[in-house]
Amino acid sequence: MTQHRPHVLQVVGYSGSGKTTLLVKLIARLTACGYKVGTIKHDAHDFDVDKPGKDTWQHREAGACIVSITSAAKTAIMIQERRSIEELLPMYEDMDVVFIEGYKWADYPKIVVLRHPEHTELLENVTSVLMVAAWEPLPNISCPQYHINDVTGLMKEVLLYLGGETD
Repeated sequence: MTQHRPHVLQVVGYSGSGKTTLLVKLIARLTACGYKVGTIKHDAHDFDVDKPGKDTWQHREAGACIVSITSAAKTAIMIQERRSIEELLPMYEDMDVVFIEGYKWADYPKIVVLRHPEHTELLENVTSVLMVAAWEPLPNISCPQYHINDVTGLMKEVLLYLGGETD
């Protein structure tokens, strides 16, 4: 039995560039086309998805290393340590595509989101740039470039990457 490996595609850019907004649009379109989409989000800060005083919070505070909560509609697993992309991806094996928001320095194919022309230096500092989503036309870009709001154009590139239909 062979293990299914989803396509992995990063969306990177500086804070406030529009990564999340673009990603939400791409996820909605891909799911409407029947793709199973997963996401991994990098947070540069210490986040907390738990509510103080609730049962799972009390479990974590008592020292549990892994806390899960599940209902009829969803499941959340909180692991009290950092996990790499490679450690997380096996949890996504049933997905067709996994979008990674952030992790600029990882080496997966990327959509680079550029809000300002001076941000083009990011293209020199990351690897595996598949396409650029920019707020204004940028000269001397050697990969496909689309306006941030040209979701149709960006989707065509994503579907080409996924090996799917582009019409």
